[in-house]
Amino acid sequence: MTGEWATHSLLLWMQDVHIKERMLELIKDTAGKLGYLIYESSILYKGENSQIHVKIDSPAGISHLDCEKFSRELSARLDAEDALPNYSLEVSSPGLNRLLRNSSEFRRFPGAPVKVVYEEGGSRRVVKGTIGEMTDTTVTVSYEKGDVVVPFDVIISANLDY
Repeated sequence: MTGEWATHSLLLWMQDVHIKERMLELIKDTAGKLGYLIYESSILYKGENSQIHVKIDSPAGISHLDCEKFSRELSARLDAEDALPNYSLEVSSPGLNRLLRNSSEFRRFPGAPVKVVYEEGGSRRVVKGTIGEMTDTTVTVSYEKGDVVVPFDVIISANLDY
């Protein structure tokens, strides 16, 4: 009986993975169709009570209407798939104080206020200022006392600081 139970559990797990992968494909495809980027997405697959969270982005920014438009389109596509019997969908933007996760995200916001936490000499440092000059490996943060050049590879966290 143990072998049958293990096989059944594995099949259910594989089905869950397939459903999650399909939902992620739908999210990505819907964003592409509407001209949005996916900043972040997650699916908590719990059968009757599944939760889908999506943060959309765009170089022009995201409005409440953009979130509604994406939500309507994605809901229609999820319902047509009929893979989730019941789900809740939350669509939002990354927000004003969004995390900056890589150099390309820093490049999108030149001159924007930023808070950067980084490692230097074995201790954590924090600098608040504006995003200045960038190279392939560093970002300059300008603040009232001058400029700090921070290598991307020592940044622990960074976010816009509006």
